[in-house]
Amino acid sequence: MKTILNRQVLDTLPELVDPRWTALVVIDIQNDFCMPKGHFDRYGKDVARMQPAVDKMVSFVAQAQALGMRTIFLRQASLPDGRMDSPAWLRFKTRDGKAPDYTIPGTWGWEFVDGLKVRDGDWVIEKFRPDGFIGTNLDHVLRTQGIQSVVLLGTTTEGCVESTVRAASYHDYYTVVVSDCVASPNAELHEGSLRFFRARYPTHTAGEVLAAIGTARSAASSA
Repeated sequence: MKTILNRQVLDTLPELVDPRWTALVVIDIQNDFCMPKGHFDRYGKDVARMQPAVDKMVSFVAQAQALGMRTIFLRQASLPDGRMDSPAWLRFKTRDGKAPDYTIPGTWGWEFVDGLKVRDGDWVIEKFRPDGFIGTNLDHVLRTQGIQSVVLLGTTTEGCVESTVRAASYHDYYTVVVSDCVASPNAELHEGSLRFFRARYPTHTAGEVLAAIGTARSAASSA
């Protein structure tokens, strides 16, 4: 903890990930974005390079849940026939040659990847834009649960992850990025976003974050 303008500010990593006031925000770890035969794969995106990070995401979420972290799953959706898409948004969605009909609710592509477990008491928030705060109740859920700090991970690094990281900090949440639990089929854009995260936000590996959660739990139990 440090003091800035006579106000107490969370500072160390254990403070920033303390389960008493922190939630995981798990972003769009869905089949269409990162699995073979998903939408990205069908349109030539290199999902194979994402697999090690996706496997680590699934493991990290399970371990963090076991340590008592409240968990919010964001899930991207596109309604059939573009019913949530303006003309401008349709242009954006198809800018790189892919079709706009990914993550249609009820399809395999919309589902979370195998191994990612939503527990009773977790939240699943549907979104229609990259930023998890736009048009959703994410901010309301966080504030009603007394959340001050968020730990973010998921896909894709330069898209929905970066959009939601920026928005979380602009909504006045402490913001931590799990550096080896974000993934993109585009190596150049992925690295660019990681450089941005490291310049502005606490950015740590899964192992470092899990260790810090454990430290925070121990400190809270002995207080």
